[in-house]
Amino acid sequence: MTALNRLSVRARITIGTLLLAAVFFGSVSLLVRQQVDQIVKNAAFEVLQDDAVPFETAIQQEPNEPADNPGEGQLVAVIDPAGTTKTSTLPASITSNMALIDLADTGPQQVAAGGATYMVAVETVQTRAGNWTIISARNQNESALVLTDLTAGLTLGLGALTLLFGAVSWHLIGAALRPVTQLRRSAEAIVASGTAELLPVGPAKDEITDLARTLNRLIDDLRASASRERQLVSDASHELRTPLAVLQAQLELLRAGDRSSIDSDIAGAERATTRLTELVESLLELSRLDAGRPPTPTTVGALVDEAGEAIDRARLRAMSGDVEIDLIVPDRVEHEAPVAMPALLYGRVLDNLLSNALRALDGKGQITAAIRWDPPQLTTTIADNGPGIDPEFLPHAFDRFSQADKVRGTADGSGLGLAIVAAAAASVNGTVTLENAAGSGLIVRLTIPVLQLDVR
Repeated sequence: MTALNRLSVRARITIGTLLLAAVFFGSVSLLVRQQVDQIVKNAAFEVLQDDAVPFETAIQQEPNEPADNPGEGQLVAVIDPAGTTKTSTLPASITSNMALIDLADTGPQQVAAGGATYMVAVETVQTRAGNWTIISARNQNESALVLTDLTAGLTLGLGALTLLFGAVSWHLIGAALRPVTQLRRSAEAIVASGTAELLPVGPAKDEITDLARTLNRLIDDLRASASRERQLVSDASHELRTPLAVLQAQLELLRAGDRSSIDSDIAGAERATTRLTELVESLLELSRLDAGRPPTPTTVGALVDEAGEAIDRARLRAMSGDVEIDLIVPDRVEHEAPVAMPALLYGRVLDNLLSNALRALDGKGQITAAIRWDPPQLTTTIADNGPGIDPEFLPHAFDRFSQADKVRGTADGSGLGLAIVAAAAASVNGTVTLENAAGSGLIVRLTIPVLQLDVR
């Protein structure tokens, strides 16, 4: 099997068709030989019966007269009711082994005698004096030779036909696989040249065309993924450069020696380190989400509890300002209904959304988080009365490292919070949308599919 797997598809298919052709033509050859053999035997038996007809007629017309001698080439024996052989041209090898013949069997019999095989037919003629027996025989060696020649001819002819069938299959399969070879060469040319071209798609609506379209989609996805990776590396490098520069400057000042500002320098270094930590954690979170690992399901009740904890964390961050944060949960919720998003990931999403809202309020305002039970999905809404987002920036709000500094006051952010929210929603086949509220503020809606619902 290992050696077969090393062969090309063309060779494997050709070998398979050769085997099928060999089995088919071999079965046909065997069937034809059996049919011819049966036809020869039936014809020989009919000849033997015809050889006995004149003797039957003579016995019925003149039972007391001796039987006529058989014609030339006829092997016939006539036995009277007393068991006396009246005439016989049977070979001595048969007459000496008459016990091998069943006189009561009126069908064809095969008798091997004297190194030859004979077909024997027995006919019984009833008369008033008793039953006469006519035995006719024919040498089957010549028929066997005919069958042997026929078998050899069928073997050679059908063997040649099988080889011809294999050659035709080889060329037809090559023609069928030629578009695949062309696709491979086109792919090699695209890789070698580094162009933005795609594989050629033929006009035919067949499997090759479907393969070309699928590969083109794969190429588009790979190019988009590579572009995102390059952009991510570029953006990450840009974002990391600033806190690293600040941290380096603070450390140089510390080493330079003005001890009066050591506390402020350490505080600045801590802020830079915190920003670096947040960036790295956000990048790792995006990497995990982009990996496409299946999320661990949890329950609606677990998400509700996590929402309460996220609200508590937001309230702690807002203690220095005048910000009111409320959580609205409906009375009727199927707490045991399963959802795809893990509770920890849901908490991270809420932390990001609430942090954005707190930065937008700048120490004063109101944030309302509402959970709505709307099977087959769970909807979470975060609304604030801050300045909202520039409508021109809304289409790019979920892009990585994108920030609307002038409108939402997010200069202290990393530009990855909303990107993580979007990636988290996409990982569970959910959705997230942004909408400026009437008057002022921003409304974020996160929908999470409910996997199963058992309403009683």
